[in-house]
This record gives sequence, C-alpha cells and structure tokens, in this order.
Amino acid sequence: NYYLTSNFFNMGAIVRSNVPNTNLGWEKKFQFDGGLDLSLFKHLFDLQFNYYYADAYDLLLDRDISAVYGSSVYYDNTAEISTQGYEFSLRFNPVHTKDFDWVISGNIATAKSKVESLGSAQTQLITTFTDYNSDDAQVITRVGSSPYEFYGYQTNGVYATTEEALASGLTNTYGNSYTGGDVRYIDQNGDGIINDDDRVSLGSAAPDFFGGVSTTFRYRWISLTADFGYSVGNKAYNAVRRASESMETFYNQSTAVLNRWQVEGQVTDMPRAAYGDPSGNNFFSDRWIENASYFKLRSLTLAFHFDKKMLKFCQAATLYVTGENLFAATKYLGADPEFSYSYSESMRGFDYAKASLPITVRAGININF
Repeated sequence: NYYLTSNFFNMGAIVRSNVPNTNLGWEKKFQFDGGLDLSLFKHLFDLQFNYYYADAYDLLLDRDISAVYGSSVYYDNTAEISTQGYEFSLRFNPVHTKDFDWVISGNIATAKSKVESLGSAQTQLITTFTDYNSDDAQVITRVGSSPYEFYGYQTNGVYATTEEALASGLTNTYGNSYTGGDVRYIDQNGDGIINDDDRVSLGSAAPDFFGGVSTTFRYRWISLTADFGYSVGNKAYNAVRRASESMETFYNQSTAVLNRWQVEGQVTDMPRAAYGDPSGNNFFSDRWIENASYFKLRSLTLAFHFDKKMLKFCQAATLYVTGENLFAATKYLGADPEFSYSYSESMRGFDYAKASLPITVRAGININF
C-alpha cells in the first residue's frame, strides 16, 4: 500500500493508490520430471527422452475490482497455469575412426502452457498497451487457452469496389459504411458492426515445437562444425511493418504501399491511403500478425587441432574461425524472427525494431598449457 498525489477540487491531496492485500503469499508450483537415456551399439546411437509437467498455482495477479473501492487493481494469489512438454534428442555417430569422425545430433522439444484459473471472479484478462507507444495492440489470457495470445480482428482481404463494400451491410466502429479500398473485416457476432466485440485470438508467440540440429565432420586435424536452430508455429506482431504500411500520416512508408488500392475494381491486399485512418483499416488485426517460424545456421566453425607431436610448449592447441548467424530461412518479413522484448512478459512476440542478432566472424586460438 502506498499513496499518490492528486488534484482534488483544485486542492493538492494524497490518495491511496490501491487496496492492499495483507494476505499475499508465495507463488507455488508442483512439478514432475521423467527421463530415459539409451545408448546402442557402442554409442552408434545415443537417445534421450524427457517429459515434464508443472502446475503453478497461487500466482500473483493484478485483477480488476469494483470502482467503489477507489482502486482499479487488486493484487491476489488467484491464478493457476499448467505447463507440460517433452524433449527428444538423438546423437548418431555413423563413422568413427582414428582419421575420420562424423557426428550428427539433434533435438525437438515442446512446451505447452494452459491457463487453468484466473480466480473465481473472471475467465479472461485482456492486456492493452495504449500507454506504450500509443499502440492499440492487445493480448488475452483466457482460461483454457495459452497465456498472452494476440487479440484483434480477423480480415479477409480488401473491398475491390464501393458497391461490394456497401453490399456487405457492415459499418465501422465510427458508424460509417465501408467503401472500396477498405479492409474487409470479419463480423464475428453477426451484428453488422465491426467493433471490439469482433476481436478474437490471433495466435501466440509460443512455438508448437523448437530445437536444434548440429553436425561435426573431422578429418585428422581439421574439423568443421555446423549448429542450426529452429522454431515452428510461433507468431509475431510486426509493429515495424504496421508503422511503415499504415498510410495514415505523412511519414515515409515502405515500397509495399505502391500496391495500395487506388481505383474502383482494383484487386489487391493493400488498402487505400487515407489520412487519419477514418475506416479503421489499421486496427490491430491479423494483417500485422505473421508466421515467425525459422531455421537458422547459428554458427559454422572451421578448426585446426594441433597434434601433440606438433607442440613443444603446451599440451593442446586449436586454431579456429567461426561465423555466427550466417543464414536464416523464414517467411517473417521483419529484420529477424528471433527477438525478445523486455518491457513485459506479455509482450513476447512484439517486434518494435529491437536490434537483431548481427552476423559476426571470429578467429582465435585456444591454447592449453
């Protein structure tokens, strides 16, 4: 509990900031882990399988309360989230001799979280970011679903003609009919008005599965190692593309807007340019949610390992050159599908142009005396 300053009838005053909860306790978690390790044919195959289940409860939640208490939030140990996942890894050593060695390894893992409870008073919690960067993006945490799913409108292209737009019978949140070149939003509840009631879950930044693959090839004193990483099924909010394709201000825009709707009958997926966005074409929707799956070459290392016969003043030495982040296969249109934003855990998958991982090349020598 603490107090804040406030202007009360033109008089300076202090008011209680929130209703305190003196019964707050530690968050708790029950977790089960199980694993199996198996080695076959003199380490030709090494297998590992792990499974875990975690139930986190009495989680601290800033839930809404009645305005009669004079506070908008109330912290309470009321939420519960379960998470389960598995990891399967394989190491394969098809060739192993004195002069030649080849090792291939890889793993695949999942981590599925589900909201079990948000307390008896609510079944969903919507988080908005209007105070941050004036962004209308929202995420929803709903009982029975994953935490922090993107929450917005679904779209189905752009109206090619004004006649087509009027035939839909839809009006926007401002009470106006749509025209040619406007985004065709899906009326989820069928009331003929596109408003907050038509928002739905648009997916999560959590991947369906993820992992890595690596291989090492050695011939006598020379080795080549490649490490790959991948993530499949994760979504991302491309806020950078949204800013550069909104066409609602006089700011510079990307070349993608050259394909915008301009004349009746034009078929395109880019809406018309309209200052101030009077039709809401740039509302937070699946237009800005992209598939951020990727397959990356994280590092590639070429090394020369000095034989003991070559060394006089040390026990071992390795001369190497390593390239990092050299290649990425992805459909994501941003600079890098692998990013992390630290403003809040609920902003996972928000791409606000944080500096992407650079391509680097390093050379060095490792000496053991």
